[in-house]
Amino acid sequence: MRFDSLFKARKQIMAAAILMVMLFHLKARMPESPLKILFSSFYSGVDLFFLLSGVGCFFSLREDPDPLRFWRRRALRILPVYLPFILVWIAAKALFGEMDLPSAAADLLGLGGIVRVAYPFNWYVSGLWLSYLLAPALAALAERADTRAKAAAATAALLLLSAVFHGHDKWLIIASRIPIFFVGMCFAAESRRRDSLRRGETILLLLLAPLGYVLYWELQKLFPDRLWDLGLYWYPFLLIIPGVMIALSWIVERLERFGFGRALNRAAVFLGRLTFELYLTHWSVGEQSLPVFFAVTVLGTAALVFVSRRIRHALDRRRVGAT
Repeated sequence: MRFDSLFKARKQIMAAAILMVMLFHLKARMPESPLKILFSSFYSGVDLFFLLSGVGCFFSLREDPDPLRFWRRRALRILPVYLPFILVWIAAKALFGEMDLPSAAADLLGLGGIVRVAYPFNWYVSGLWLSYLLAPALAALAERADTRAKAAAATAALLLLSAVFHGHDKWLIIASRIPIFFVGMCFAAESRRRDSLRRGETILLLLLAPLGYVLYWELQKLFPDRLWDLGLYWYPFLLIIPGVMIALSWIVERLERFGFGRALNRAAVFLGRLTFELYLTHWSVGEQSLPVFFAVTVLGTAALVFVSRRIRHALDRRRVGAT
């Protein structure tokens, strides 16, 4: 598998990831069934985001290694979307008496997922900030991990470090994702050393994915009360996600051979550009009916895209005027 094929399909894979996450959250509205069990495994879509984010952050840092400029670029991508959304979220929660000043401050800063407040927002934004904060150091580590043994050792070390937070699920849910973020950086770093994965490496990663899903389900049976505090709900995705990325990129490449497939890929690219907006709006709906879920997600995403683009346009004009 060529690295350029993997990375070329990044937007389409991101589209698949957000659909997986949305289907996972839809399972709460479903009766017990094999389909609901399948949707439960789609939580791995979040880890797919972290893997792809690691790829993107590595290349961004290699183009311009200055950490301050990197963090500024990340902030300009996230904040024009997040701030309008979270202000509406805080106001709506306050109207229903489900918000206080500490929670509002934590959510506004994107820290609601890691600090102890009464009304925290979803952990994912906090996870983004932490991964971006660590990205310069992790990118340098990925470059130095120039053999499979070194990359595996560094990933294992990050896994062990995350174990410090066992029993603290607010932190562990994020810390357990840092290794998969680093694995994405290792993929990107390796692409600078050679053109493609070896056939044996590709086969191994593809085989590890179903093995990881088996492990995921067995852990749920064996330790149903310890999944969250020990990270067992998230660690198996480290085995799963690289193979899923390879499989999805292969599908994207094959779809390009057909007219319908090319149209589907273009639609996926469009969706892949809106994943953060979709994540925020769909998660905010809660356990409403399906029509409400889809209506709020579509309309909320459209409104958020419009507002965030206006903010970015204003920032761009101000930056151009300042120069």
